[in-house]
Amino acid sequence: MQANYPKNVHALSDNYEEVSIQTEFSLSGLTMRPPVTSDAERIFLLYAMDSDVTKYLAWKPHRNLSVTSQFVQSRIQEWKEESRFTWCIESDSSQLLGLISCKPQSESSYSISYVIGRKFWGRGFGTRVANELVKYLISQPNIFRVEAYCDTDNVGSSKVLEKLGMQFECVAKRKANVPNFSDEPQDCLQYALTR
Repeated sequence: MQANYPKNVHALSDNYEEVSIQTEFSLSGLTMRPPVTSDAERIFLLYAMDSDVTKYLAWKPHRNLSVTSQFVQSRIQEWKEESRFTWCIESDSSQLLGLISCKPQSESSYSISYVIGRKFWGRGFGTRVANELVKYLISQPNIFRVEAYCDTDNVGSSKVLEKLGMQFECVAKRKANVPNFSDEPQDCLQYALTR
């Protein structure tokens, strides 16, 4: 089953005008598009079962394809509910590189998160797609803040967030659930770009 997505989704707010969320982005050599059911196997093989990639994520590595299929279905449903917007990151040759998401935090604020398959680390893909999404979000008339969090030990992600022009704000105590480290919430670095 494939999901049908409109060209733009309008996240509604009680106090602000609609925020238009673009469903597809084209960058030089890269495309961002919403996930579809058939992406599950590629996501599972690329990173969902890889303990190095999922080390700092809010979930443990997937043990089987069924778990990843449920994950993809939840991301498709979130598009319909307008509660989170996730894009698959693909090369021009349709090779899956990772995923990137944004989630409303308030009427005027969104958070972003991303994951890149290990074999594509160090090539700037995360920086490029995150930069595109952050620029897009902050250009929306009713979005004044874009934020992101990363584990205090995740040096690679903190460097990406700084390259995006995000400012380090604080160490958010006990903010992140990182089950690969502990059952208790962990400290994380909080970054934001505001206008």
